[in-house]
Amino acid sequence: MINRDSIIGALDDGNGNYIPQDIPFPEIFEGSAIIDIKASGICGSDLHMTNERNQPQSIPSGHEIAGEILELPKSYYGSLNIGDRVAIDNIGAGKACGTCYFCNYGQFRHCMNQSPETGGGFSQFITRKPKGLFKISDEMDWNDGALVEPMAVSVHGFRFANFLPGENVAIVGSSTIGLSSIAVARAFGAKTIIASAKYDQQAEAAKKMGADIVVSSEPGELENECFERTNGVGVDVVVETIGGTSNSPLVQAAQCVKNTGKVIVLGGFRNPVEVDFLQPMIKEISFIPATCYANINGKHDFEIASDILSNGNHPYKKIVTHQYELEDIQEGFKTAYDKTSGSIKVHVMQ
Repeated sequence: MINRDSIIGALDDGNGNYIPQDIPFPEIFEGSAIIDIKASGICGSDLHMTNERNQPQSIPSGHEIAGEILELPKSYYGSLNIGDRVAIDNIGAGKACGTCYFCNYGQFRHCMNQSPETGGGFSQFITRKPKGLFKISDEMDWNDGALVEPMAVSVHGFRFANFLPGENVAIVGSSTIGLSSIAVARAFGAKTIIASAKYDQQAEAAKKMGADIVVSSEPGELENECFERTNGVGVDVVVETIGGTSNSPLVQAAQCVKNTGKVIVLGGFRNPVEVDFLQPMIKEISFIPATCYANINGKHDFEIASDILSNGNHPYKKIVTHQYELEDIQEGFKTAYDKTSGSIKVHVMQ
């Protein structure tokens, strides 16, 4: 039996301190399932939002989630069963109405009638619609299941930009999304993959993901490599994965890509940044911002991400460098912030 009076969840007190405490059971909205959370990743966006937040949270955050289905809605007649191990699209399909203009095109992130936000992964339980639950294979543990979401972000970016096999790719940054972008580029048939990395552990992981060349994050390093490896043309596609508060990742991406090339923007820019569009306009570059995931050509990005991670001992599974129990989540956040700790991906386990 589930105790629906209260559960344990970690809430930011408004000062960046995540405090495990008794919170109300998440709202069981119409058509929702109940999932017992087993693992939840601390995303770079969680770090950014913690820095920006100046009010206490009322419901927990966290969107890189894997768990076990405890209850399904009475009206559900699909292929999921109680006890299934799932990765959760809790931003898009897990809250989408399924019938509006955007849902009809599989763009659940843009649903016009989303269900209410009932809380995220830094808790014991979550409620989401079955449409947002994706079975994970027997070869995947809970850590692997929580990695499906960041892998799906990169899968979506490449699919949304109509990436073609044989194209040369540069990846700006080798944190969680940068590493998943390298893995996706390799899985999707990239010819040459060039990546930049700021920290030693990121550079090592980038090579394991399948990057052909890894350079430092120093200005000019990635640009020079992109043109040297393409006889002065520039790469076909650049994936910007850093975001932040500076325009420098976008400027670098625009410099690395060839004339008429594509820049896929996956990094989250939390504040307005100024971009001089004259050179990108002269080069006829396409900037393609992509966020979250969708169902494209009949298959959800989560399904493809899960397929990639199910492929034997995939190196992306090794990026989880640290694990903390929910009661120690604040230490997890400290470790995620501190890259000198050797951290790449920090998971909160239950």
